[in-house]
Amino acid sequence: MQAEELKQKYDRFLVTEFTVFDIETSGLDPVRDEVLEIAGLKMRGPEIIDRFEQLIQPTRGIPPEVEKIHGLNEFFLLVNGRSAKEVMDEFLKFIGETIIVGHNIKEFDWLFVLNHLRKHRLGLPRNKLIDTLELSRKLLPLPQHTLTNVAKYFGHEHKNAHRAMADVEVNAKIFVELMEKMLKV
Repeated sequence: MQAEELKQKYDRFLVTEFTVFDIETSGLDPVRDEVLEIAGLKMRGPEIIDRFEQLIQPTRGIPPEVEKIHGLNEFFLLVNGRSAKEVMDEFLKFIGETIIVGHNIKEFDWLFVLNHLRKHRLGLPRNKLIDTLELSRKLLPLPQHTLTNVAKYFGHEHKNAHRAMADVEVNAKIFVELMEKMLKV
């Protein structure tokens, strides 16, 4: 790619709106298991312009081995969460027509969101997706491309891994770094 073409792409990146998001779930099956927490940062280029963070009340028990991963238990979620339908409807409005960004979203997070939207008859968005896992695999010489490893590569600390907003905040930084590396800025 020519330098001028890269500059144009980077200039477009600076004014484009993205939503970096993450979820925590009750398991690994997007059809059977539930979203328990969802968070997002709306960005214009590298600038954060809005936040979304919600807990969701489970309708079934959370397996103890899953609770150990993210620390979310049924009692806490029933007291502090809201219905999946309400939260997903608000999330749909929050993302609007932004480009959706996440780490492994094509194989995990987005599948859960789409299933919840179908289940609650909320309509399916047609947003474009950017998966930072795919980008990191193309751009970085790492043996494993976990969010924590990619964060470490760029010198970012990944505290509170497996909580939605903590993961989103570190992934937003990673996303900007990956875009700059890809566009060689």
